[in-house]
Amino acid sequence: MTGSFWVDLLFPKVCQRCGEGFQTGLSNILCGSCFDSIPAYKDPVCDHCGISLPARAFEDASRPRCRDCGEGDYFLDKVRALGPYEGALRIAHHGFKFEGMESLKSNLAEKMVFCSIPAFWEGVEALVPVPLSAERERERGYNPATLLTAEMAKVTGILPRPILKKTKSIQPQMSLSREERLKNPRGAYQVQPGELLPLKAVLVDDVFTTGATLEECARVLKKAGVAWVGAVVIGRTPHHP
Repeated sequence: MTGSFWVDLLFPKVCQRCGEGFQTGLSNILCGSCFDSIPAYKDPVCDHCGISLPARAFEDASRPRCRDCGEGDYFLDKVRALGPYEGALRIAHHGFKFEGMESLKSNLAEKMVFCSIPAFWEGVEALVPVPLSAERERERGYNPATLLTAEMAKVTGILPRPILKKTKSIQPQMSLSREERLKNPRGAYQVQPGELLPLKAVLVDDVFTTGATLEECARVLKKAGVAWVGAVVIGRTPHHP
C-alpha cells in the first residue's frame, strides 16, 4: 500500500462546500465538482467592478455600472471579476491566500483569464500585480497577486511586469469600514523608477470590495503615463447595503 493510501485513510479529503468526501479536487478543501461549478459573472458586467448586470438593461449605456459604482469617474477603465466572492470561490481563495496553498494559483488564474471576453485582452501589454509591503510579503512568504500574475501570463502570453511598489504599510482593508477603505490606500503606491511603461495594462489582485486599492494603483499608473488600465480579480464581494 502506498503512502498516499494511508494519508487518505487517516486524513480523508472532505469538501468544505458540499461536505462530501473526494479523491480528486482542489487540494484538500474542495471537490472537483464544487470547484468546476463556481458561478462566473456573465456579460453584461459593471465596467468598474465586474459584477453581472441584468441582461439587455444596459445595451445603450456608455457606462454600464452597478448601483454601488454609479456614474462617477474612475481611473480604472474596465474590471473583470471571476465571480461572486462567496461559496466555493471564497473557500478556494481563502485556502490560497491564508492557508499557504500556493499550488491553487494555476487553477484560479486559469479561471480568471477565461472569465474575460477576448476583447478585454486586446492590446494589453503588461500584467501588473498589486504589490504588498515588504514586511507583509516577508510575513506571508509570497504575494498572492504576483503568483496569479505569473500563471495568467502563461495562459495569455502577456508579459508580467511588477511596475508598482508599495511605499508604506497601511491598515488591512478587511478591518475597516467602507468609508475608511476608500481613503486607506491613498499615497501607498508608486511606479518603480526607470520603468518603461506600457500603453495598456491590467492590474491583478484577489478581491474587489470597494475597489479603493485598485483605483489608487490605476491612478498612479495613469499619472505616470499609462493610457488604459484594467483589472482582473478572483471575486467581487456582495453589494454593500
